[in-house]
Amino acid sequence: MKTIRRNLIKGKDTFYVVTRDNRRIEDINYKIKHEAEDRAYSLEYLLKKGWDPKSSVAVVVTSLPHKIY
Repeated sequence: MKTIRRNLIKGKDTFYVVTRDNRRIEDINYKIKHEAEDRAYSLEYLLKKGWDPKSSVAVVVTSLPHKIY
């Protein structure tokens, strides 16, 4: 799992968004990195187990979560 930094602005709040193949998987913006990583690891486990082993899962760190879609 990768961590990607995108659209970070000094002085603004930081959010974490879980993505699969560069697409947002849910409409939840996490404020705590650990929660986003837990969700990403569980999604990655599910995908590798049999759904789609080629998919890549990442956590995007951003100040503008509405720009991640």
